[in-house]
Amino acid sequence: MKTLLTALLLVATSLLPSWAQRTVAAKEILDKINRRETVSYENTIITGDLDLTELANKKRVSNNRWAETEAYESTVETPVTFRNCTFKGAFLAYKNPEPIRLKGNGILYATHFNEAVTFENCTFERESEFKYSDFKQRAVYTGSSFRKEANFKYAKFRAAVDFSDVRFGALANFKYTAFKEDIAFRKARFEEYADFKYTKFNEGASFQNSRFNGMADFKYTHLPRTSSFEDTVFSGPSDFKYATLEGRKFSPARR
Repeated sequence: MKTLLTALLLVATSLLPSWAQRTVAAKEILDKINRRETVSYENTIITGDLDLTELANKKRVSNNRWAETEAYESTVETPVTFRNCTFKGAFLAYKNPEPIRLKGNGILYATHFNEAVTFENCTFERESEFKYSDFKQRAVYTGSSFRKEANFKYAKFRAAVDFSDVRFGALANFKYTAFKEDIAFRKARFEEYADFKYTKFNEGASFQNSRFNGMADFKYTHLPRTSSFEDTVFSGPSDFKYATLEGRKFSPARR
């Protein structure tokens, strides 16, 4: 009996690192980014808002994109990796404390990523803001869960992107988002509004085995030839008005 208990204790001890989750403050991560250190966390709970719009390299920008708006941009210059992590606070790569009016004169902050970003099996418990973000290297979000709005409006992905097996619990906002290379939403689950209106897909877009439980809006979206909606389920309404696949009118069959 004593031998059995000892063996069980050894097994439990060996598995403990994979079960246990440590807790770190968002400030620790921000400090690493400002020091240009590689950011890598696993089995970690991140507390507080992770505000990437206020990095040490933040600068004011002025160009036609922002019109008369007062705009500031920060840049994450090192790889960022999170695996099996939970973000308790907001994840902010964009914010606009002063709303932008039709004629500009508002204020906004955006953050860009020069190196690869990885969020595998992570949970975003509050809002996640990536609006206007420019991703220059590969971006991975596989197996992650967004409990609040996932805002990627106007974001640019210049390399391959993977949102496979991601659960969007609220609005999934990809309106006007630009994907330069392959994008995967395989087995993704959209619980509420999925906004892909005017989204730009330069290469194949795979929604194979994904499920839309709310509104699926692909109006004005142009899909390349290698795009796939095989075994995709639309449980809610969908809008593919003016959507095209390889230049031809397109609307996937409902299941």
